[in-house]
Amino acid sequence: MESLTLLLFGKNIPPQRHLHKLSNKFINIFLKERQKETFNEADYYEIIVEEQYLGNQQRETIYCPVIPVHKDFLYQVEAIYNNLNAEMVLCTMQHEHPIAYIDDTMFEGYCYYAKETNEKILFFTNEEPYRKFYKRLPKEASAEKVMTDWLKQLG
Repeated sequence: MESLTLLLFGKNIPPQRHLHKLSNKFINIFLKERQKETFNEADYYEIIVEEQYLGNQQRETIYCPVIPVHKDFLYQVEAIYNNLNAEMVLCTMQHEHPIAYIDDTMFEGYCYYAKETNEKILFFTNEEPYRKFYKRLPKEASAEKVMTDWLKQLG
């Protein structure tokens, strides 16, 4: 099974219990299909739902299970998650962890690679005061340089 990341981000991500209900529906479909003689695991993606919450409120983090999805129905999964009042991007498992320093303060990033477009989605945080940022950039761009330049502008 090829693995993909379904990235949800923004200030209005649905509650975890809602995300779990969605995940369980897809898991139940997979479990029924797995009983059939025509089942072929290579016909499925393993979708890992990850979230990057950008709001100021405390958010309970419960890890979503891995969702097995038939390759022919990936577009339906994308459509369902696109309607959740949060931004959604389907990403490859490839990612990077850029780090930038400004005035002896470390900023750590996490950069996802979009599957269908030539972009990365970069998230990074500052501990004091706690702030979380995100930026879309071309895959060729240096995430460390983008973080450093942006943070210098915030100065």
